[in-house]
Amino acid sequence: MTKTKFLIVISLMFIANFTFGQHQEIEDLVSKGIELHDKGEYKKAIETYHKALRIDPDSGLVNYEIAFSYLSDKDYKNAEIYSKKVIDLQNDNLLLGYITYGNALDMQGKTEEAIKSYEKAMKDFDHYLLYYNHAITCLNSGDTDKAYDSALKAIINNSAHASSHLILSKIMEKKGSRIKAMLPLYFFLLIEPNSNRSGIEYENLRQYIDHGVSQTSENNINIVVPMNNDADFGAAEMMISLSKASNSLEDNKGKSDLELFSENNESLFKILGELKKDNSGFWWDLYVPFFYDMANENLTKPFSYYISLSKGEEVTKWIDENNIEFEKFSNWIAK
Repeated sequence: MTKTKFLIVISLMFIANFTFGQHQEIEDLVSKGIELHDKGEYKKAIETYHKALRIDPDSGLVNYEIAFSYLSDKDYKNAEIYSKKVIDLQNDNLLLGYITYGNALDMQGKTEEAIKSYEKAMKDFDHYLLYYNHAITCLNSGDTDKAYDSALKAIINNSAHASSHLILSKIMEKKGSRIKAMLPLYFFLLIEPNSNRSGIEYENLRQYIDHGVSQTSENNINIVVPMNNDADFGAAEMMISLSKASNSLEDNKGKSDLELFSENNESLFKILGELKKDNSGFWWDLYVPFFYDMANENLTKPFSYYISLSKGEEVTKWIDENNIEFEKFSNWIAK
């Protein structure tokens, strides 16, 4: 080997080792930054990511992580800047860059820009988080039709994402459809029964059931069935109101609130199943068969208690005392 070739080989080895060392240092800094972020120490995480950016300003990973920490720290302007850099780089973390960028724009009141950014990304990516965030922004802008389309795409893309069902419920509430607001809310509570927000959403579900039913005296109950454009769900609207009104009948005296809640759910799920034969589409093919099959398997009661976990001791006591019934429900869900 000539002296010149030997020097070239040594130089290449030095460059390779130096590059490897840089990559390792960046990985270590990113790991440390993520750990700090997960602890809620966003500013310290940001400081750590800046050290990584001094090594490689064009790292898609580092620019995304710092943008996400800025977003979490409510520094939306810097979140916008660094997530835009991720998009401009067109390499790693592009999808997450678009989502963070849209969030940062939306939080600054740049709603139309956020929507356009999401829609640009949707041409290249088919991902539930993209559709979900687009649905939120469209709903906030007042465009419920666009929000509805994206919420459905998010759920079709990933039916296990609780928040997508929740945003669909909010959209249908805006559209004035009680049953269509309730069905995704039942599903949300099945996936997420005992979080901070599930307690609030559980009360919202109960209010939907109570809506239009009032007792003016011991023997008089007024029922007002909400009017909306969902003609297919008209019979279900009437059924849920009649079922709620029946709670005051002599036969139901002595039953607990949760027992009556379970019976109301059973009535709704069965009438929806009976209506299914004349209907098709997203609502009839996703939600209705699921709840109808549950009712036919006699699992509505454990389901009703399970989604009521935010109510506390009464629910956990029932689950403990009815372990076999609850296990049957758990096994059915797991299938």
